[in-house]
Parts: sequence; structure tokens; C-alpha cells
Amino acid sequence: MRWTLRISFLLLLAWAIFMVSPFVALYDLSKAVEARDVARITERVNFNALRASLARQILGEYLKTQDLGGLDQQAASQAGAATLNPVLEELITPQAVIDLLDDGQIAGAGGVPASPIRLDLGSIENAWRTFIASESQGFRAITIPLPVDAQKDSQFRVTMRLRGTTWRLTGIDLPAPLREELIKRAAAATK
Repeated sequence: MRWTLRISFLLLLAWAIFMVSPFVALYDLSKAVEARDVARITERVNFNALRASLARQILGEYLKTQDLGGLDQQAASQAGAATLNPVLEELITPQAVIDLLDDGQIAGAGGVPASPIRLDLGSIENAWRTFIASESQGFRAITIPLPVDAQKDSQFRVTMRLRGTTWRLTGIDLPAPLREELIKRAAAATK
């Protein structure tokens, strides 16, 4: 009986640690952003996955605004990806990620209002609301809306993915004003 209780307790403890670990990783990332520690940010961000996440959002919205004139959607996506490349190059650097996570704005966005992407665990209530609002995507990925108290159209949705024993930032769903700004940049790049 004792061994059953001990093993059950250890399994429960391991599960609790696993459930909290992406939030600890995001907190560590926010502290690295505050310290402007490029090395720690590079460890915590998967830049290729982040690039794909941003490209998918911007390209999808950009193609909705364009008249394709019978052009195949796949061909339009490939052409759009080529035109988006300069815009994405500006966003996928450690310094650009620091700027985005620090003040919630993209460099040169002209004051587009957004909230900073910070994991504020100032109280147990706020930590609990953040935990409840997060969406698990299996055992290896979780999406966390930040700030948790903001309206959905002004929230960032941060996706963390487990690789090995490290949770890394793999995606940021941008709020509507920032997406629109990037679509304007993409449209200007095509002209």
C-alpha cells in the first residue's frame, strides 16, 4: 500500500511539474527580454517555426485582400511568400523579437497600439487565469493568450513547443492591428 501511494504521489508531482513547465519557460523568456539577453532568447526561440507562423498569418490575410484573377492558390502562396520575405527578415531576428516581446510593437509600425507580451504572475489569481486560458495542443505544445485580461482581438497568442527537455517559442499570433500593419508592409513591398 505504501509503494502505491508513493508511486502515485511521484506521478502526480511529475505531472504537475510538466504542466507548469511551459509557463516557467515563458517567464524565463520574459526575463531574458527585460535583460535584453540575446543568448538566452536564442535558446528559447525557434526562429524557423516563428517565421512560418508569422508568414502563415500575414500571407493568409494578404491573399484575402488580393484579386487572384483565376490564379492557383498554391502559386499565389508561393509568390506571396517571396514578396513577404523582406518583411519577415525584419521580424525574425533576436533584436526584433526583443522589441516585439518587450513593448508589443513591431519596429517602425508607427505606434500601432498593443500590449507587451509579458507573463505577469504577480498574483495566484492571475497565474490561475493564465493557466485556465491556455490551450494545450497535445503533450508537446501549448498556446497562451497574453495579456490574459485583454480582449481577444488585442491579445497575442504565444505558442510554446517542447523539444527535448526545453520549451521554445514557436509561434506568435499577432493582434489584428499588428497584422494589418504587416499586410500594409507586404503590399508596399510588392509595389
